[in-house]
Amino acid sequence: MSTHKGGASRPQLILAATPPPEQRPLLTRHDFARLELACFEQLDLLNPMQPFVRAKLEEARIVSGNEIAETVATLGSIVRYRIEDRMLERRLLQLDNRHAPNGQYLSVLTPIGLALLGRSTGDLCEAELFNGAKLTIRIALIEHQPEAEIRRRVKSRQQDELPDDPGPEAA
Repeated sequence: MSTHKGGASRPQLILAATPPPEQRPLLTRHDFARLELACFEQLDLLNPMQPFVRAKLEEARIVSGNEIAETVATLGSIVRYRIEDRMLERRLLQLDNRHAPNGQYLSVLTPIGLALLGRSTGDLCEAELFNGAKLTIRIALIEHQPEAEIRRRVKSRQQDELPDDPGPEAA
């Protein structure tokens, strides 16, 4: 869309509505920083994924790794999801966009991987493909999340460090 003033044509900026906070994806500070760096270092300006990654970064809510729920897909998470009405798939989300022949990894620098990042178990999300087609994806389960595993290990160590002998106070 353009406006004409004095014979000149200027593009008009049309801002998309920002979804309400509860519908925006959650990213940890670490995942946000890694994705932002990848957007500018791994994706050139002509890469069709760059606008999608930028949009994800702009709409995301940022939280610390300690605050993110274990039901949210983060980098390194193992996610079970279903595209449309197809069979359930299980993939590990990774940042690297190199091809893995065994099919167990899914790069977040692909439309489906990016759609899953920051979404929770039970969420329904859309992945827009390069040809404009859209896929509907339902997240069935987050099997493993690195941040939740770290919290479990820290808690376990803290419990292991508690003394078994209550000392003279118990007598």
